[in-house]
Amino acid sequence: MRLITTLTHAADSCGITNGELESLLRVAYVASQKVKQADRDTEEDHLMCAERTQDTFAVQVGDSRKVPQVYSPLHIAEETVLGPTALTRLLAVLAQRGVLNSLQTLKKAPKGLSTATSLDQVQMITHPDVIRKFLLIAMRRVEACTESGRKVAELNPYYARMHFMSSAELAAALVLFDRYTRGKYAEEVKGARKQLVVALGNASEMAIRTGHGQIALSLALGAMTSAENIPDTEGLNEAITAKNMRRVDQARAMRRQE
Repeated sequence: MRLITTLTHAADSCGITNGELESLLRVAYVASQKVKQADRDTEEDHLMCAERTQDTFAVQVGDSRKVPQVYSPLHIAEETVLGPTALTRLLAVLAQRGVLNSLQTLKKAPKGLSTATSLDQVQMITHPDVIRKFLLIAMRRVEACTESGRKVAELNPYYARMHFMSSAELAAALVLFDRYTRGKYAEEVKGARKQLVVALGNASEMAIRTGHGQIALSLALGAMTSAENIPDTEGLNEAITAKNMRRVDQARAMRRQE
């Protein structure tokens, strides 16, 4: 999922075709599904649950006390967050290229579609009703990821920052998708911009606590930029903006002292 998400950012410069992007839709869609609770008597279920809920930062699933209190340059969110991020990014690029809506009218598989993916699967995943349901799930994943960060913020700001960054990445993908679909799914992604501002601001706060001034500054400025011209319907209050302005000042002060 991390690789798919990253590839979408370079889809044009790397010459990735529409068919290749569409071939990845099913993989990301499956990765976005709810994690099945492991059957205590079935080893396969335990392994599948662990694989889908494990991030690369944690030593033990869900136990932040076992996570190293160090800065990790490599951190990959669990599949329940990266799956929706990858799928949203794929849909966003297809919408940007103007082919997302036309997929519903195809009578045969698009050029370049993998033989492992069928036209029926592509059309099911990109159907407006399915997209709407998915977006609501993705929004809940953003909120849950941010809450996971809050729960470990005092205990381990390094680990908390990973959660906030992962939440911000998914929120940013939702905001971009809304832009490329010209508000068609605005109701489903309502609140994504606010969640992006909050997640970036919280990540900046964690970077301040761990002494990473440049990272903190970049994140705080990102939060301020994301809040510009934000609609009133997002419900972003002035207190959040004030916190992010303070974080910008703190981070700049840290940079001067480095």
